[in-house]
Amino acid sequence: MTPPSRQGPSLPDPMTIAPRATGHPPTPRLAQDAAGWAPGNKFLEGPFTPWTEESGAYDLEVDGQIPEDLAGALFRISSNPRFQPRDPDRYHWWEGDGMVCGLYLRDGRAAYRTRWVMTDSMKFEVEQGEAVYSGFANGGTTAPLPAAAPPAKNVANTNVGIFDDHLLVYFEGGLPYSMHPETLETYGSYDFHGGIDVLCTAHYKIDPDTGDMLFFAATGPIITWYRADVKTGQVVDSHSFDIKVPVLMHDFAVSDNYAIFFVTPAQFRLDHIMRGEPGVVWDEASLPHGVQIVLMNRQTHAVSRHEVGGHWANTHFYNAYEDDGQVVIDGHRITRLGTPADRLETPVTSHSWFPPSLPHRWRVDLATGRATEEMVGGVAGEFPRINDAYTGRRHRYGYFVTTRYLADDTMSDGLAKHDALRDSTTVVEGPDHLTNPGEPVFVARENAVAEDDGYLLTLWWNRETGLSELLIHDAADLRRTPLARVRLPSRVPFGFHGNWADRTMLDQAVAARSDAN
Repeated sequence: MTPPSRQGPSLPDPMTIAPRATGHPPTPRLAQDAAGWAPGNKFLEGPFTPWTEESGAYDLEVDGQIPEDLAGALFRISSNPRFQPRDPDRYHWWEGDGMVCGLYLRDGRAAYRTRWVMTDSMKFEVEQGEAVYSGFANGGTTAPLPAAAPPAKNVANTNVGIFDDHLLVYFEGGLPYSMHPETLETYGSYDFHGGIDVLCTAHYKIDPDTGDMLFFAATGPIITWYRADVKTGQVVDSHSFDIKVPVLMHDFAVSDNYAIFFVTPAQFRLDHIMRGEPGVVWDEASLPHGVQIVLMNRQTHAVSRHEVGGHWANTHFYNAYEDDGQVVIDGHRITRLGTPADRLETPVTSHSWFPPSLPHRWRVDLATGRATEEMVGGVAGEFPRINDAYTGRRHRYGYFVTTRYLADDTMSDGLAKHDALRDSTTVVEGPDHLTNPGEPVFVARENAVAEDDGYLLTLWWNRETGLSELLIHDAADLRRTPLARVRLPSRVPFGFHGNWADRTMLDQAVAARSDAN
């Protein structure tokens, strides 16, 4: 990350790590920040507590050693309400404003920067000096929007990564937003050069053979599949189909030949939101025959439906691949997601709304159409990831954060690696006061020779200081003591997803955006 005094087109390496700028560090903002908002609302306390300042620092304090071959940036998004929510008691984690954290690693040193994603709706709320949009997850008060307000809020808080030389921030209720990958300046909404119109999923996959982006949009019961060309950013393939119910379609999986979607009782109901009722609803009556797996052939767009049965919901997928005439899908699933349809007036608590999820494997026999499932691990957890080079191919290892103890003030409590070949799971907890790790991101070692030959990057919350730390673990030899512990002088409120950009991708994107300006 380049300090302001060294910015300029003549700088040969725009990501040179420099000594920390002089001046007073930001004041830590602890639980008292949200005092009076909603005492007892877990999503406004502890690791979720808002952090209102944009900040940055150079030459961060490091315990241990950052590997020399770890060069690039980890981009993370946090869910971070900028203003007191209109209905603090009903505020849900999914509704916080997006703030991007860029962690820049090079030559064994670290720098970072955080910036708000300045969507049109955030700009309007900043002008008003308060929140003007009601919540959508648990419902809230309804009132006409002020004049000139954008019709809906884009919280831009779910995922972030580089594509088409843009740092793109995603939220499933609107278009992605583009930011500069170094300064984190917000440019505006991004529509893949006119390829999408209203929204797209926050989850995307990168085809390891082509580099193309594979993604979709869910608008009510209509799913639209997209493929965007890595060289041009243009959408080069799309297809829409009807799944009959307005499923809360957050994640999907891809194999060589198929895009894979799960139809579950978890629904997203805009009509409820308009009435001030919870918009994330658990409605088993909508699927009398239980959960379905939908396969769409990526070449022909032919769609097939396969009954699994039961009433449950998937959360996130590791991966999918084809093996001996079957599509194999690995992911986590839970018993319920959202407020039950019969108690919309009294939304449930956080752990009841979102109980612990467990690793499962589903198989679809392509000859018979039969779908089956089995639990493949007994450690509760969330945010599963793999080595992304194995997307759509048979993988052996999966990584996730554990949710074993249902603590009152945290969501997660450890970092796990699952070995599908050995049918074993390794779990490590944080050193000292570190807990509540976020989604792990795998980064391959230079000249890697094995699937797990690389590093796991995770953000943890320090219960003692209230701040965040980046831990770098050896993915092949997962131990409690990490290779490096990078201390941040701020808290990154607990968020959802993020991605790594290696030095080549990062520098190319920085140069492209600088040239565009």
